[in-house]
Amino acid sequence: AGLSKGFLRGSGGLVLTSGVDWTVKLWSPAYSDTPLMSFVSHSYDYMCDAQWSPVHPSLFATASSNGTVGLWDISKSMEEPITGKDGIVVEPDVGLRGLNKVQWSNDGRRMAVASGDLLHVLNLTEDVARPKGDEDKTTMNQLLARGLITRQ
Repeated sequence: AGLSKGFLRGSGGLVLTSGVDWTVKLWSPAYSDTPLMSFVSHSYDYMCDAQWSPVHPSLFATASSNGTVGLWDISKSMEEPITGKDGIVVEPDVGLRGLNKVQWSNDGRRMAVASGDLLHVLNLTEDVARPKGDEDKTTMNQLLARGLITRQ
């Protein structure tokens, strides 16, 4: 299982956990002792890692045991990854190896993805990697509107 702390300003931080239950869970320790919500793998494969982008406050990546990377921008959708339900196929030979780790570059424009003894480097387009400026507020408003957090 993995753990990654986000940095939404004003939220006290959002935390992601990944595990063998096919989900990535979103937590906000400042608001609740239980997960706010779960993001489910459409293929029902293990979610081996989840990491927040270091520069985009609502973007995170997932590495799955089926060899795919998912990119989620929760300011845009809390139901579907922006990569679609099939994700980005990094390691097509699923029978041999899945992905077990994802790590962002400091500028958020690249990701290193590990599968067994292989390392893959993915480049992101500028429109995905760079925040527009209102993602913090949009994400917090969505969490408030869903009743997942309350104003303190």
